[in-house]
Amino acid sequence: MLKWLLSCLLAATWLMGASGAHAQQMGSALAAYEKGDAPRLVTANLSGGSVTLLARDSGERLEEVRFGGDLRQVARADNGNLLVTDYSGDRLLLLNEDLRLEKVIPTGHRPYGVIFDPKRRWFWVTLFEAGRLQAYDSAGKRQLDLDAGDTPRGLALTDDDRLLLTRAMTGQLAIYNLASLRKTAAGADLANPHIITLAETHSDTPSDSQGLPRLLDGISLSPDGSEAWLPHVLWSFSHPFQFQSTVFPAVSIIDLETQRERVDERKQLFLQINLPNVGNRSQIVSNPFAARFAADGKRVYLTLAGSEDLLVFDLSRSGKQNSNRHRRKKFQGGAKATQLLRHLPGQNPRDLLVEGDHILVQNAMSQDLTRLNRGGPGPFARVTVDNPRFATLVEADPRPAALKRGERLFNLGNTFGNDGASRRFPMAGDNWMSCNSCHLDGFNFTNRALMQAHRQHSRDNAINGHANLTNMVAGDFIGEYLRMTQQTQGGMGHDSRDGAQLVDPANPPPEVKAMMEDLHAFVTSDGNLPYLASWLRLDAPRRDPAKAPTTHPKEWLNSASCQNCHQQAFADWSDSNHRLMGNSHPYYKVVQQLARETEGEAFGQWCQSCHMPQQVMTGQTALPKGSHMFERGGASLVKAHQAGEPVVEEGTSCLFCHRITRLEDAGGNGAVTVNLKDRESYVFEDAPGGSVRHWLAERQINARPAMHRASYQKDFYQDAALCKSCHNEFAPGTGANIVNTWDEWQQSSFATAKDPAKHRTCIDCHMNPDPGNGGAPVAGQSTENGTVKERLYRHNFTGAQHQLVGLRNAELEQESLALLRSSATLSARIEQAADGQQLVVRVANTGAGHALPTGVADFRELWLELTVTDASGKLVLASGQPVDGSVPEDARLFRKVFGDADGKPVGLKFWRYAKLLEDTRIPADGWRDERWMLPAGAQGPLRADIKLNFRTYPKWVNDAVRATEPQLPEPPIVLLNRLQLTQLQPTQLSSVMEPER
Repeated sequence: MLKWLLSCLLAATWLMGASGAHAQQMGSALAAYEKGDAPRLVTANLSGGSVTLLARDSGERLEEVRFGGDLRQVARADNGNLLVTDYSGDRLLLLNEDLRLEKVIPTGHRPYGVIFDPKRRWFWVTLFEAGRLQAYDSAGKRQLDLDAGDTPRGLALTDDDRLLLTRAMTGQLAIYNLASLRKTAAGADLANPHIITLAETHSDTPSDSQGLPRLLDGISLSPDGSEAWLPHVLWSFSHPFQFQSTVFPAVSIIDLETQRERVDERKQLFLQINLPNVGNRSQIVSNPFAARFAADGKRVYLTLAGSEDLLVFDLSRSGKQNSNRHRRKKFQGGAKATQLLRHLPGQNPRDLLVEGDHILVQNAMSQDLTRLNRGGPGPFARVTVDNPRFATLVEADPRPAALKRGERLFNLGNTFGNDGASRRFPMAGDNWMSCNSCHLDGFNFTNRALMQAHRQHSRDNAINGHANLTNMVAGDFIGEYLRMTQQTQGGMGHDSRDGAQLVDPANPPPEVKAMMEDLHAFVTSDGNLPYLASWLRLDAPRRDPAKAPTTHPKEWLNSASCQNCHQQAFADWSDSNHRLMGNSHPYYKVVQQLARETEGEAFGQWCQSCHMPQQVMTGQTALPKGSHMFERGGASLVKAHQAGEPVVEEGTSCLFCHRITRLEDAGGNGAVTVNLKDRESYVFEDAPGGSVRHWLAERQINARPAMHRASYQKDFYQDAALCKSCHNEFAPGTGANIVNTWDEWQQSSFATAKDPAKHRTCIDCHMNPDPGNGGAPVAGQSTENGTVKERLYRHNFTGAQHQLVGLRNAELEQESLALLRSSATLSARIEQAADGQQLVVRVANTGAGHALPTGVADFRELWLELTVTDASGKLVLASGQPVDGSVPEDARLFRKVFGDADGKPVGLKFWRYAKLLEDTRIPADGWRDERWMLPAGAQGPLRADIKLNFRTYPKWVNDAVRATEPQLPEPPIVLLNRLQLTQLQPTQLSSVMEPER
């Protein structure tokens, strides 16, 4: 009888927990419900691309429907409808209870979390990359769309009507009070959330758990609604990136009553999980993913996706804070880690469902469910494996086997393996971390968070990723992957304590070589880095499963086909550097050849993704022949268009730029997606120029201009983030930030001005009809006989590269020079120093929205040339005068100089940048003061002639280029500003001197 009462009490407790859980919802890939008396379970099968309906008691697969894509989470409405997020397809799938598709809902980039709100009968959805929070009714109609901050991901609903949302890459939890929700004429509105930023911690000991909270995902709510558990990792990039000192697993606890983090109660899962040691070593785990409370609130179960474990916390055994028995409570925050079930049968355990005496674990890579037994409610209960393969979720994954194996390796931090993998060649040492610990979901826009997390000074270490690479990934990729695995994760024998065999990256065993080829298949898959060293994507199917997607040259409209309707734009662009950035750019050609020779042929893709993207996407790897360096007006394009011949254009063509359909914003390196197929195509649009057929095509465009505009114009084309795609640049593998022009702009008054009239983007200055006017708007027409726009953007692309433009178009060169000359001002003063008087010259960056100069390393020369003469005309001071065309090293140069790991200048091999040896550039809105001692006894009045000089390339670079391109003229020295002073008396102190009028 007592046993029966106890079982009834437990059942009632579970039902109460289930009832509370109905009000306290958490986003998940699993949705449990009852259909009549039959318990059901629906799963979103991630990269398997399907949704599966199961009998919850038996695991029988009742239905599996394939939709493709990457299906991350599913939620069920009270009418039985299901909403599924397709992470890679930028869409939501509305299904009925029989898994039949009712509606496809396009969204912004990467929808991830979804949860059903029974009070409003809405689905809440997060768009991870787009940074949006949306709401849809149960019929799929959008009810709300608002800015959710950066990288919203996981969702949960409390029973007191609060919506919780994790911001994965900023380490924040947003708490929305849904009572503030109101409907307006424009739609629903919601008050700003309360933001909790998880604490960043530091320690002088590198192996201590510390760093920036990142990779937040799901939220687990306690049954009483008092706290939320947030699994995540800590990134500690304050020292070189290496095994067991950079990424630490953790769980943060949020007090939902005070809406604050209990920092002292953070679960540090690295060296501090309070479990018995094995072989005098703490048990290390990696990649915490999902936590779930037992119905009675006394235990928390946590999946560890990388090390493939289940960790159990017991909240009933915390004891008193001052109890010696529980002296480590400060590390556990009222929850003692009592069991580590190592290792679970499936591959990459993620979501889980706690139900009565069972726990169902969804294994993302093996695409199945494991059922565990909780061991009952007793204080010493132990979780055991009940059914290792309780349910098979995906009957037949259509993806290539190598791709699936590679994705598994990418996510694998299990030192021992649980699928027959060789223990001799683990991907991680001591179950510590996986590639996924930093590169969330693969290679995407979250890469920029890695750049931002760099905490070392560049003069000491500019590398933010993998050091000691032989060929910068793109050469011998197998060897590079092995070096990364060893040095970063401790795998492949770097940590040999568990019997792993040390692998020689230059000569790996066949088994290891096959593993790395599989990993390469995942790294170069379409959603990641199809061209390996580049972040450029082509939205097109693969013709060869083993090769990146490509197009035929005929699929690219010749830019000359745009000329008749956009004459000024074509004329400007055809002579600009944006048109000729490949073989016709002699400096680029020399550096490109050097890159290929030193790093391997594939490394050229990194350069060409911005300089010659069309060539990359047509699958051409060899450098093209010939040059159009002196060609005017796009003559070769016009000729090819008239002949109806396809041409692979250099630089950024009209079609390339105007068919960019997505910005990845991964920190640079050509991070854009180009789509050639989903556009309005007109009959005869690719016919030879001047033909009747092409004339008919233009008439069609004129008849339906709105469709044409929709195909070739996106709102983000005016966003500076588009320019960032190529004008920020980092080294593949090492992550060293080579060019950060966009970052410089973002921190300037040009970007931060509160007055909209003073706000300036890249194109305001560099595509202005009146260069040098400070980016002020100029009216004009972008189309022949078109409407006059208040602000016209020309395609002149003015900038530092005036010299090459001048070879084709003197007028465009003068426009670039006008922009350059508007960038800086000069002033001077005399100051008293300890050993005499000194002349101080201030160079102020008053016109550029980025540093002066910006760009790659010391490839730009900006310096002060100074002469001072006394009353008799005798030269008393000189500095910066070129000698045989070279600027002397003791000149006051404004530049940055890159060095390698040993502190030696890298020269033209700027991708080998590891330390910043010098940075004397002038930041936007800033200035630099340069000082010269005045000779004692100089007879006044003195005369000073101060020049600010600029040259596109220094002599040492130009000499290397002219050795292969002798027809290239020497780049001229350009006078940007000049300050001439007379009647200068050495006794003057702190007087500001301006040129005489």
